[in-house]
Amino acid sequence: MKVSQLMLMPIFLAISCVFVCLNAQAETIYLKSGKVLEASILEENEDYIKIDFNGNPLYYQKKYISSIEKPAAGGDNFVKPGSQAAGSVPEDYFRKGLKAAANGDFLLARQEFRRGILDNGNDYNIPAALSLLDDFDSGKAGRAYVLDMFNGLFNLLNNEYKQAIPYFRRVLEIKPDNMDALYNLGVCYYSLDDFKQAIVSFKSILDIRPEDPEVYGLLGNAYYLSGQTREAKESFVLARELFRKALDTASANEIDALLSGLFKDPAHV
Repeated sequence: MKVSQLMLMPIFLAISCVFVCLNAQAETIYLKSGKVLEASILEENEDYIKIDFNGNPLYYQKKYISSIEKPAAGGDNFVKPGSQAAGSVPEDYFRKGLKAAANGDFLLARQEFRRGILDNGNDYNIPAALSLLDDFDSGKAGRAYVLDMFNGLFNLLNNEYKQAIPYFRRVLEIKPDNMDALYNLGVCYYSLDDFKQAIVSFKSILDIRPEDPEVYGLLGNAYYLSGQTREAKESFVLARELFRKALDTASANEIDALLSGLFKDPAHV
């Protein structure tokens, strides 16, 4: 299983949640993490949207978006990323699969995940969930380990962060370098405003994978929200440079706009 996939919260894209320009006429953007953004969409295609962030353009990949609510005459219009169908719930099969897996019904979980792939092949979490079931079937992962992982993910998906934490901790007792569990544990603490513990989790990931720009970005956000502005700026700058090194210009530009908006210091360039 690819360690970068079974993570339910957007990483570098979550950074811009520090400040969001609220606008009564703006679209409402629902992220898979449970976060909700209000912003004007400047540009949209099948892969990403560009929003107005305090006068700066920021990009959000659609794989991290659950749905977008756009003001329209006669009622709301919910748009599923990659689909024109209104009113659909893009993560419905994934949610059902997680619930079944958390309850120990791995057969039903597999069926729901497979339906999800047929309905929306762009959901990056489903193949990773199936891979975890494959690891159980092949004997690579024990039942308790798999149940804890799925229970943690199901609670996280439902914004039950306190309930999710013990499951991810038990996963880490078995496999301390499980990147999915470390990341999602950090997300739980971050969502509970326990930025000290979130920082510990994100730094643990960087001890294993020291050139991960996405984790540096979220680490910077946690530092900033905990009042450690120097460490936040250093983390954001590292994230930007690593994105540039990876030729991910859109993400590097997002971090650059964030640096300008938060610190208003030309020296960061």
